[in-house]
Amino acid sequence: MTLIDELFDIEHEAYRKSPVHSTDGRVKLILCLLGLLVTIILPYVRIGDQIIPWPQVFALLVIYMLFWCLYLMSGASIRYYLVRLVLIMPFGLFFIILQPFFGNPYYDLYHVLFSFPLGVNVYWESLIFGCSLFAKFVISLSFIILLSATTTMQGMIEAASRLHIPKLFITVMSLTVRYIFVFALIFQKIQSAFACKCFTWSDRHLPLAYRLRVIGNAAGSLFIRAIDQGERTYVSMCCRGYAADSAMHFSKKPLVFAEWIFLLFGVGYLLLFPTLVYMIF
Repeated sequence: MTLIDELFDIEHEAYRKSPVHSTDGRVKLILCLLGLLVTIILPYVRIGDQIIPWPQVFALLVIYMLFWCLYLMSGASIRYYLVRLVLIMPFGLFFIILQPFFGNPYYDLYHVLFSFPLGVNVYWESLIFGCSLFAKFVISLSFIILLSATTTMQGMIEAASRLHIPKLFITVMSLTVRYIFVFALIFQKIQSAFACKCFTWSDRHLPLAYRLRVIGNAAGSLFIRAIDQGERTYVSMCCRGYAADSAMHFSKKPLVFAEWIFLLFGVGYLLLFPTLVYMIF
C-alpha cells in the first residue's frame, strides 16, 4: 500500500460511528492540542539521587491512559494506530537516538554504559533522558493519530473556524484538503499508466538512467499540472468575488450538554492528574 492509498484509508477511518467520532470537532481538537501541550511541558523531575524521573514517568502514564480510553471508545483499529505510529516515528527518532551520546543538564555525574572507539560513550543518565523524550514523542503522536482517526479533514477545518482561527489559514487549509485528494487521484492515474506499460521504478532489468528519466518526466508533468490547476482555481475564485478579506462561512453550532461535560472532564483530567502526581512525589 502506497502513501497515497494510506491517505484515503485515513479519511475512511474518520467516518466510523462511535461516541468519540460523533463528538464536536472543537472538543476533540482542544483535547488533543491540550494533550500535546501538557505532554511537552511536563518537567523532568528526579527524586533525590535517583536516576529515573519517576514523577514524570507516572505523569506520562496518566496522560497515555486518557489516550487509550478515548481510542478504545472510538472503536478504531489497533493496527491503524500502530501502522501510523511506525510510519511517522522515523521523523523524530534521529534526535532521540543521539541523546545517549551527550550529557544533559539534569545530572551532575554520568555513568558510562557502553564505550565505542574514538572516545564515543553511551551514558546511562543520557539514555534515561532519551527514553523520556521517546515517551513524549510517542504520546504526542498518539493524540495526533487519535484526532485524525476520529475527525474528518473537513470537520477539523470547521472546528478550527468555529474556534476563530485566522480566516486566511482556514481558506488555505480548506483548499489544501480539497486538492490533496485531486492530486492523489492524478497520482493514481499515473501509477495505472505505468502499470499498463509494465513499468516499475524498482525493476532492475531496466537501466537506472532510463528509470530515473521516466520518473523525472512524470514528476515534472505532475508539477506543471499542479501549477496549471492552481492558476485555474485562483482565476475561478477571483471570478466569484474572492478577495483578501474573504472568509469561508460555517454556521454556528453550540455544544450540547454532553459535549461540555466531555470537554470539561478531559481538560480537568489533563491538568489535574499530572499535577497531583508531581505533588504526591
